[in-house]
Amino acid sequence: MWFLSSALCVLALGRRAHSTQQILSDANNGVTLPETWEVLGPFAMGARELGVDPLSAYGGFEVIPFSESDTYPSELADGGLVKWRTVETNSDQSVGPVDFDNVRWSFNQDPFGWTSLHHATYFRGNFTVPRSGVFLVNFDHVVSYKIDDKAYVGNVYGFSHASGTAIYLERGVHKIYVCAVMDVRIFGGQVPPKTVFTGKFQPVDLDTSARNILIMNDDTVTPELVDGKLATPYFSLTIMNAYVPNPFSSVHLSKTKSSDSHSERVGEVLNNANNIADLAVGLHEGSDIGWVQILDVKAVANDGTKLSAAIPVIFSLKLAPGQLYPLPIDVDFDLEEKNGAVLTSIHFQVQFYDLYTKERFTVKSAEFTLEKRVWGEPYKLTFLDYDNSVHYAMALPPKKPCSVVGEANCPIVLALHGAGVEASSPFWTEAYKQQDYAWILFPTGRTPWGFDWHGPSNLNVEAAIHTLTHLHGVPQELRGNFGINPDKLIYTGHSNGGQGAWWMSSHYPDRALAAIPASGYLKIQFYTPYYMRLGDAYTDPVFRAIMESSIAENDIDMYAANMAGVPILARTGGNDDNVPPMNTRRIVRLVNEWNRNPNSIHLSEVSAQGHWFTGIMNDDILQSFLDEHLDPLNNPGWQHPPLPEAFTISTLNPGSTGSKGGIRILQLEVPFRLATIRVHRVEQHWVLNTTNVRRFGFLKDDRAHISSWEIDGMAFAEPPKIGPSYLKIDGETEWKPVPDLLWISEERYWSTYGPAMQILNHPFIIVVPSQPTIISAATYYRNAQLIATSWYLYGRGGTQIIRDVDVRDGIAAKYHLIVLGGPKDNAFTRRRETEGGAKMVKFLESGGYQIDTKKYEAEGTGMLFLAPSPTRTLMGMYITGIDELGFKRAVWTIPFRTGLMVPDYVVVGDEYGDPATGWTAGDGNPFGGAGTKGSGGVFAAGYWGNLWEYDSRCGYLK
Repeated sequence: MWFLSSALCVLALGRRAHSTQQILSDANNGVTLPETWEVLGPFAMGARELGVDPLSAYGGFEVIPFSESDTYPSELADGGLVKWRTVETNSDQSVGPVDFDNVRWSFNQDPFGWTSLHHATYFRGNFTVPRSGVFLVNFDHVVSYKIDDKAYVGNVYGFSHASGTAIYLERGVHKIYVCAVMDVRIFGGQVPPKTVFTGKFQPVDLDTSARNILIMNDDTVTPELVDGKLATPYFSLTIMNAYVPNPFSSVHLSKTKSSDSHSERVGEVLNNANNIADLAVGLHEGSDIGWVQILDVKAVANDGTKLSAAIPVIFSLKLAPGQLYPLPIDVDFDLEEKNGAVLTSIHFQVQFYDLYTKERFTVKSAEFTLEKRVWGEPYKLTFLDYDNSVHYAMALPPKKPCSVVGEANCPIVLALHGAGVEASSPFWTEAYKQQDYAWILFPTGRTPWGFDWHGPSNLNVEAAIHTLTHLHGVPQELRGNFGINPDKLIYTGHSNGGQGAWWMSSHYPDRALAAIPASGYLKIQFYTPYYMRLGDAYTDPVFRAIMESSIAENDIDMYAANMAGVPILARTGGNDDNVPPMNTRRIVRLVNEWNRNPNSIHLSEVSAQGHWFTGIMNDDILQSFLDEHLDPLNNPGWQHPPLPEAFTISTLNPGSTGSKGGIRILQLEVPFRLATIRVHRVEQHWVLNTTNVRRFGFLKDDRAHISSWEIDGMAFAEPPKIGPSYLKIDGETEWKPVPDLLWISEERYWSTYGPAMQILNHPFIIVVPSQPTIISAATYYRNAQLIATSWYLYGRGGTQIIRDVDVRDGIAAKYHLIVLGGPKDNAFTRRRETEGGAKMVKFLESGGYQIDTKKYEAEGTGMLFLAPSPTRTLMGMYITGIDELGFKRAVWTIPFRTGLMVPDYVVVGDEYGDPATGWTAGDGNPFGGAGTKGSGGVFAAGYWGNLWEYDSRCGYLK
């Protein structure tokens, strides 16, 4: 589940992807981390807690002077006080671990468990830049870091695909601040906990022919060859626009020397600029300096043959200065293969257009060698994921043709990996036995950590299943024998993947033939408890419940009812100290209760074994269970398990829950409060009773034979209609059939239900102001880049940054939008306000906001909220601030990681986080405040109603 290292707010560097021809070698970089760090800590910190800083009450870490005698309160230390110390950077450019000799970690852990190991430690130091220029800066195992007065996203998980941030650094001395956060989920529960991070500065030596473009040759996705043929056509090439202007000079000439006119024109515009920041962003009209458009791509085979290649997106791709983008490429090699050619390696030539100089130029990638596989081995399938980025899954075909038992389509065993595991690793693909009559699919979930198999990770699994149905990589003569049935699944996985198997079984039970969750946890709040979160000391219990509802849709115990009737083999090691067996035992107990059978779930607890042990995913116990459901002699036709006579469907969010027995909840009376439908079957008469359900529907299910039914006492003499929905209007008792889907254009439905993280579940575009008046264009651009970088880091996803004046209805109808700025700055926000599309929030003349009767107008206030798109079938996320500080606070609340509690809307003030980094907050509120209070600094939060209105039943306004 975890890596055996430490965690932090600023996370450091490890493996780095870059083009070695365009970046100087490490030996020549000349910039190293500070030799000595001033360190203060440790301070208690809750799991996945945002916006809290125990030092802000005393002025904030950045301004508190170093003193060998001063001490600060910390409940972790003996005597309740911690002091300053100094730490040297290690020879390998890592920092830590720090030995806190006055903290008895084991003693603290005995009563409080792992949560007592969570802590934050603050580091600061000076480093010297010998030569001004652009640097690719990477910090691994930190959430964020700060250089001078600007904050950047760190690589907290140590991903290999994270390619750093391009930063211009002036010659001289600079300050760096790091808040190192020990997160047990990431770095393990070792005692004492060891906080270690690394950092690296690589100077960018921009190739003159490549302008400012870097191709990250170590950060690619390539398909494989099966029996000499290309299995799938999709490649991914990560590109960085490393143009970063010098913010300290009024004149900055491009390093590109391709034409004198280019340099002269850039210099002329910069000399005439009223605001150098505007030019840095390239957002104002006529200021496209540094922006490039990707025009085309050419693929060249190992023998020099030019192949047909295309960029499979329908919009123009423009890269802002500093932006990173995983370019999807579709290569057509069919004709060459028919003529006997074999593709063993490939390189690409990407054509760009400089939007300022109006010049075209081409950048060449490295040569990529393709892995060779033999039919019958695990092989890689690459595909376009839902956001048009290219991802992969590994596939292991059945030993025998499914057609020999009279079935054209085989079932699928989904194998969900644990946290930090690469899906293509032989460690993982060899952990399963090849099955006689079932495919085994090893999806990535987008990254080795992904989103705990929820949200974007679950959509990635669906895209991988869809790709598999096309039988890519299957020899042409065998395709009639190895077809796929995407609705006959066995959910399996280990560790985080075991949790994923529980999650999918409880959220999409109608597709399950069976499930084998191994060493999986119950929910994140149970695995690394949230009960020591600092912000809870300042919050109303009702408010805490509203915040937790934003992640409770992933609580497997709340959804245990949905697994009734699903055959399950639950596995755990009796001595597992990573995901203790109590997690598995608890879920087994709950499902047994719903089945009204104390032995319905097979619990395989292997004594004296830990988190991973030989055979956990392939021993005789597991194979015997698989044979019960996959052997055609035991389960002819691979039938789904029969429905129980009585069962319950539960959901907190229709957007992440499928059907049970063919019944799907589509809307709740009160959003994000538990909804249930209890079903009792008497032969072909079904009796339904609902709680908090506003709308539901029936789907086709061959097991559901209904001749008559009743719901909440209302009888229907005919079978239910498949497809349309049934609606009960608030305050009424009668259920009415609705024959069409027109309601989704007026009301919230499964794709627009929120919470905030739902914005990531569909392709999105970032919209920045073209003519801002309150907050600078530079601030909007930097934060747009931060959002794009975060999406690439955490989801390996790509997005575009566009101006408000360029948002057409076609864009709003196809994409979610992350809109930066209120109506005084952003023309699209202004338009939606005029159209009534953001009616739940009233923008005040003061720059503040009003929700219902409450107004929020204090300096430093920011807001993030969801609202319908113009077509109302998609969403926008609006991020605004009364001032720059409030806007930055709101940006840092976007939940790019699981376990972060952000509902449909939040209003944050000056006692919530630091506007720059989210972890140190200056003085906080000077009027009796206690510094930065985390969730205690949230003014308002909640969920909109079904008509996109404020609803006091699921909202909280201070």
